[in-house]
Amino acid sequence: MKKILLPFLFLLFTFLNGSAQSTWQAYEPALPEVVGTFHLRTSVLDPNVAWTICAKYTVTANAYSWQPLDSLVFTKTSDGGQTWQGGRIPMGVEPYGNSICPIDANTVWATGTDVDFANYLLQTTDGGQIWTRQLENGFTWPTSYVDFVHFFDAENGIVMGDPAASDTEPTPFFEVYTTSDGGQNWARVSSANIPAALPNEFGIDNLFDARGDTVWFGTVNTTTYAPLRIFRSQDRGLTWEAFDSPAHWPFSFADGQYGVGANTISSSQTDLRLTTDGGETWTPLPPLNIGYLTTIAMVPGSRYILAVLRTNNISGPFITMLSTDLGQTWTEIGDGTHHTGNAQFVSPTIGYAGEWQPADHPTRMYRWAGDPLSGLLSGKPLDAEVELFPNPASDFVLINVKTSQPADFLLLVNDAQGRLIERWVFEKTNSLNVMLDVHGWVPGVYSVTVSTVKGTAVSKIVKK
Repeated sequence: MKKILLPFLFLLFTFLNGSAQSTWQAYEPALPEVVGTFHLRTSVLDPNVAWTICAKYTVTANAYSWQPLDSLVFTKTSDGGQTWQGGRIPMGVEPYGNSICPIDANTVWATGTDVDFANYLLQTTDGGQIWTRQLENGFTWPTSYVDFVHFFDAENGIVMGDPAASDTEPTPFFEVYTTSDGGQNWARVSSANIPAALPNEFGIDNLFDARGDTVWFGTVNTTTYAPLRIFRSQDRGLTWEAFDSPAHWPFSFADGQYGVGANTISSSQTDLRLTTDGGETWTPLPPLNIGYLTTIAMVPGSRYILAVLRTNNISGPFITMLSTDLGQTWTEIGDGTHHTGNAQFVSPTIGYAGEWQPADHPTRMYRWAGDPLSGLLSGKPLDAEVELFPNPASDFVLINVKTSQPADFLLLVNDAQGRLIERWVFEKTNSLNVMLDVHGWVPGVYSVTVSTVKGTAVSKIVKK
């Protein structure tokens, strides 16, 4: 697309393309393997701490195949994503890790299983140097399989697994343990406090979320892999209720009420559902028909939804989409270069993600750049004068933006389906003048988004 910038603007700003002010800031940690991040979680006590558990794959053409290792690989940051380090987690023979939960920079929990189907709950208290097996008397029944671990604070935690019998109850029920003393002692939740499992109903590795004292996990029918139910506990795992859920693989909650669930139909269609009552009921949303869903996250503090999709596993483009209206419409905001997965947001300005295993470079970790996109995520209106002339337009549109204080600006132009048409980032200025050549555009309505750290203004262009 041809862009015409008025000559005097080059005195007012620097044009940035793929700089640190893009949607994600990438880092290449020192890892013992080139791997793909499987699960990422942020500490509930310190938003500067995030850990991932990783898996190794054989990458061929456009496909991935899981490859066993002698030990798992983890990555970690304790400075808000500025630096990342890696290490190993010993977990039996040919281990398969499925979840990780950092309490702080030193104390972390991880779950997984090995080739002999032995289940592991491990803890480190020295930042990953030494890992100790915990809860060795749990997850030992023939149908046991651990799915995730989560701690609400330093003392209160939960670990969940598939339906299994107990010493007193021969009928299998979901195997859930809770602790209130930092993991020194664990007690299994009684079958009376959790709904009975349906035929062929099981959990899925790290298919869960938690906000405050509320935790959810999803189940599927193992014969069809269709979503079945969402289980919810509002008292840190002590008692549970279950609700039918037509789409939740994966799902993400912003708080105790608002959440989004996804169901991948094909490589070009992802069905979405919205809940506003904590998972009890789900409302269909317009589907995402752009690519294969890599990750979806509802952002705490704004209830905005961020999704990353891909049209090709290896080379992309990797499409970052944002919805500011609970999934009704979407805007493409990325530059197509970031293959981010397992995105986790603590707030509108603090988020992390890990890369799927790359084919041509070391594994990258990501932190949300925030500036200038925090305004876009926060939902605050931008105090700015935005003029579009002429509008409707046939050939050219002049975009004029004025603000009282200089700022870094993000300017996006998207079509009616949210697809990115133009994207600029401008450094410290309070006046923008951009001329758009629109004569080749398909007639219709296009959106112009102007964003700074203080907020966002959205206008419409009508192409005749």
